[in-house]
Amino acid sequence: MDKLKIAVLGAGSMARRHLDVLGALADVEVVAVSSRGAEKLEKLAEEYHIPEKFRNNDDMLKAMKPDAAVVAVSVANVHDVTLKCIKHDISTLIEKPPGLTVGESEELLKASKNVESQYMVGLNRRFYSVIQNAKKLVEESGKLVSLVIHAPEDIGAIRAMNFHPKDVLDHWMAANGMHCIDLLRFLGGDVADVHALSSAWGDSSRNSYGALIRFQSGAIGHYVSNWTAPGRWYVILYGLEMRVELMPLEEGNVVRRDDSTTPVPKDDMDVKFKAGFYGQDKYFVDHVRTNTPISLPASNLEDAVKTMKLVEAIANSRMN
Repeated sequence: MDKLKIAVLGAGSMARRHLDVLGALADVEVVAVSSRGAEKLEKLAEEYHIPEKFRNNDDMLKAMKPDAAVVAVSVANVHDVTLKCIKHDISTLIEKPPGLTVGESEELLKASKNVESQYMVGLNRRFYSVIQNAKKLVEESGKLVSLVIHAPEDIGAIRAMNFHPKDVLDHWMAANGMHCIDLLRFLGGDVADVHALSSAWGDSSRNSYGALIRFQSGAIGHYVSNWTAPGRWYVILYGLEMRVELMPLEEGNVVRRDDSTTPVPKDDMDVKFKAGFYGQDKYFVDHVRTNTPISLPASNLEDAVKTMKLVEAIANSRMN
């Protein structure tokens, strides 16, 4: 079987996470990498034995004509770089968010309708084995009744890093908070109604959010995100006869009516690699190779636009 030839756009930490997995897949060959940073590019190519290096994304896509691409550039550049991949009609795994706004995400979706290739947004929490197993356990017990997601962000510490540009900081819920808001939809299903509020504490910008979501299934979601103090993300799923606590997201316990507790099974690949990345990247590779449409548990661009609309509904919610 011929190997799937993949090009990686970006040479930062996220590119490394993908390369760790792609290097472990026997049916994949990473043929090229691109980055504007010469030193990072050289170091990454040498470390992962990537034969071709480019400083320009267009030059790489034209010259290499890869079977697929992975966009792992900085958040601010994901939309523009992904648009180049779409224009070259190359199936692409896109690091989230596909755009900082619904409008940017919809632009990618519209452009993708004019080509044959497939596009998947890298929301790796969907591929955490404990999250997939927790979802399955609750569904097998009857149905999901409600879920609670706590998603704190220490925005003060993030700003102090002086790493992200202002536009990214101004859209931080899309830039990073998208992960947990996407879990609302992944675990709860399509949204029927959203009631959201926000506040600004000691800041001119919103930094405390709460949302009540009714899903089409009838289940109710509770989303809490405070940006004024550090904390860990966690999820609690409530079924008819049990609850599942994912605290932190990488670990889970099932609590049954008799108070017995059992761990949620975890796949070894979520220990060997960054959690969710092996399942996510293998799913992408398998679906590109077989030309099978991207669907659940993955997120295609159409699905990602739905998540972005929920992001903006919460991010722009009425202030107290």
